[in-house]
Amino acid sequence: MSKTTLELGISNEISSKRSPIACLVGYVSTAQVSEIECILLDAGYDRMIRDESSSMDDELIFRYKYVKASGMLKLIEDDDTPKGAEAPKYIPVQSGEENVLVANGWSFLDPDEAEPMSAFDIDAANAEGQYTPKWGEMKINDEKNGVPLKLSSLGYNLRRLSKDNVLSEANRISAMSKEVLLNGGTDEPNVKVTNNGHYFSGSVSDVNEGFFTSAIGGNPLFTTNELSPLTGSSGWLTFSRPIAEDHIELVYAEKGAMDQRVEVVDIRTGCHLGHYFGDDGYCINASALNFFPVAGIDAKPWEDTTNPTSWQKLRKLDEELGISPRILKTVLLRNVRCEEVLLGAGCFWHVEFALRRLPGVIDTKAGYAGGTCPFPSYEDVCKKDTGHAEVVKVTFDPHMLSFQKLLDCFLAMHDPTIVRAHGKQASKDGQYRSCVFVPNQQMENLGKNAIGDCQKQLAKLLSTEVRILDMESFWLAEERHQLHDERVKKKDGNEIKTLNEIDWIFEYGRRSSSIWGSSETASGALDDSDDDGMARMMI
Repeated sequence: MSKTTLELGISNEISSKRSPIACLVGYVSTAQVSEIECILLDAGYDRMIRDESSSMDDELIFRYKYVKASGMLKLIEDDDTPKGAEAPKYIPVQSGEENVLVANGWSFLDPDEAEPMSAFDIDAANAEGQYTPKWGEMKINDEKNGVPLKLSSLGYNLRRLSKDNVLSEANRISAMSKEVLLNGGTDEPNVKVTNNGHYFSGSVSDVNEGFFTSAIGGNPLFTTNELSPLTGSSGWLTFSRPIAEDHIELVYAEKGAMDQRVEVVDIRTGCHLGHYFGDDGYCINASALNFFPVAGIDAKPWEDTTNPTSWQKLRKLDEELGISPRILKTVLLRNVRCEEVLLGAGCFWHVEFALRRLPGVIDTKAGYAGGTCPFPSYEDVCKKDTGHAEVVKVTFDPHMLSFQKLLDCFLAMHDPTIVRAHGKQASKDGQYRSCVFVPNQQMENLGKNAIGDCQKQLAKLLSTEVRILDMESFWLAEERHQLHDERVKKKDGNEIKTLNEIDWIFEYGRRSSSIWGSSETASGALDDSDDDGMARMMI
């Protein structure tokens, strides 16, 4: 089989008998015939003819008409078009991004809006299926549990989703979105509607501020700050750059392939998004995206898959963030379902620093709670007559970090046994006592169950206090106590990284790793001669 036959996607049965020939129909100036013939040969055809009668009966003929307004050769598709073959529907003669009508001074013409108006817009449907997205293909270490978090510059987990996960999420999106993302399809031109129902037309200046995610996987890809002015005249959404370079992947065509466009895929899923045209930007299918505005009502409920794993980058003050990360942060804080808990496990300096490195922890504040004295100062609490404990108010994303996991980590990072509950660790009124203050009954029940499991694992009574407390009863500590250890370590040049739960336990856990987890591990823990219930690291 010839190379050109392969490039045109012709079936084995047909190609074994015939060679592909292009027939140019309609009027074309004599000066352009030679140019068009070269273009058709480069596209993979054996030769070009002007009259079908000059062909042999066993030859495979594809007829093209030159559309002067758009500078394109358009495939004529009818009953005479060879079956079982995939020929390019459009072949550009005049290249360049600029609208050909305007460039040639033909703006008075009334073009067919269903056709591409430039080589930049040839995403129209030119052999789009030739690129098969590699979604579901796991990368090195992505299938292994316990490997370090693979975080993007914005704190998103970039480990590839499995094939089953991709297909599960695909069941919740539109048929067009599925065709684009999974099969490498293309939206109809000028139908710029996202998967979750947001329509984009007209000038970029009229677009509401917000950000775009992949409709599968929820990975943030672009914000309205990156929308190119070309979007208004192009048939597809056009962006100058992604929200973060490591959130997308560019796939370059193999040398000699007929379609030399650069594919844009979502790094987290491998799903197809559109094409990259260098300085002209990213031409992206709207149906491959979900859009979430800064203000207004979203077309569909928030997807938890859009939540970041680490908030380290986004915790910065708005004035320290760039425009696009600020847009992302604003929308996240508006939509992410947060929960709060007050945890006491010793000096709040060290407790806060450790907890901020857990995935899913949005924010922390050091303060005082559990006592009776209003507006306490650090000096008041140290006098032991306020009843307050040093605690850390943890705001967390339960989708990324369940309350049960947070409690497991909390109990692993200090010695909560009753034998140590004296002095500053004294139960009920100790400044450094072990305590869990929650806002509702459900979290209180989970907290007490976790204490029961830990007691079984340690075979020792715990002093940890668990009770419901109005979060308004939390008193913020002085500014010098906020992020104390983080400020000190950053001053010394240390990098602060978010860890997965297992690595976190090894870094901050005080008990043997064998007893971390559910009560089902209790028997193994009690037989562990290396575990004495005491700490590797004192807080």
